[in-house]
Amino acid sequence: MRNRTFKMKIMPVFIGVLLTLAAGIESAAAQNLPPGAVDFEKRCYSCHNINGGDKKGPDLKGLLDRRSKEWLREFIQAPAAMNRKGDADANALFKKFAPEIMPDQPLAPEQIDGILSLIESLTKKGETFIPTGAKLSRAIEAGDIDAGREAFTGKVALNNGGASCIACHNINGVGRFGGGTLGPDLTAVNTKYKDPELISILQNPNFPTMKSVFGAKPLTDEEIVKLFAYFQSAKFANPAAQTQPAVAPLNLWFPAIGFLGLVLSFVTLNRIWKNRLRGVREDLVRSSKK
Repeated sequence: MRNRTFKMKIMPVFIGVLLTLAAGIESAAAQNLPPGAVDFEKRCYSCHNINGGDKKGPDLKGLLDRRSKEWLREFIQAPAAMNRKGDADANALFKKFAPEIMPDQPLAPEQIDGILSLIESLTKKGETFIPTGAKLSRAIEAGDIDAGREAFTGKVALNNGGASCIACHNINGVGRFGGGTLGPDLTAVNTKYKDPELISILQNPNFPTMKSVFGAKPLTDEEIVKLFAYFQSAKFANPAAQTQPAVAPLNLWFPAIGFLGLVLSFVTLNRIWKNRLRGVREDLVRSSKK
């Protein structure tokens, strides 16, 4: 047991250190970024791959073979509006990837064209988009796992005033009552996303709810390191979650508390009801003794 605990503590740190070192080595391509790479990483990568498979949204490989540039410019800027007006292609995408809703992207036409050029270039080369900015600001240290847990649960407030993760997300073992259910369970989030993808999401969350919460109150570099370390630790502490879909644990505390409250309510009301005429009965008893 002691050996297993040691491994669970040291492995996330070891992997995090390797990730930080690898991400810190910039290639020549990273120093000369193609047009659209920065915008794609910041605006699109949370939900889309290029030649890497579907994520929250479709893989964008071969996008320009499926849609015209005119259609794409309009859809990227206002996807929900196109869906509401009944555009057939927009309707099909919203239906296929429900309940995800692509947010509007306030991009200039030249920025959109840069993203489309990037997609077209990588498609022709058969290459996958790899984010260059998605790296930790420093190597993971031993205390980061516990610090990340405190940030996740809200025990330590986030520096810029954002809501704690537990308000919307759960991780197995995070607490007696578990976490929220508005967002997905994050027990195996490091299995669902590659490390650069997860770091990119923490840096630039582009999911509608997260964007509204953290758009003006972003996580700091230190908070990202600590949360990433905690997510790594949660993955190793719950090995079954790596091969099985995360399922919210059955939590009996709330039903138990509700049942206890109901019993106490009945006891209290019964006592009040029994004593409702006590004063009248006492007067009757005193009168009968006279």
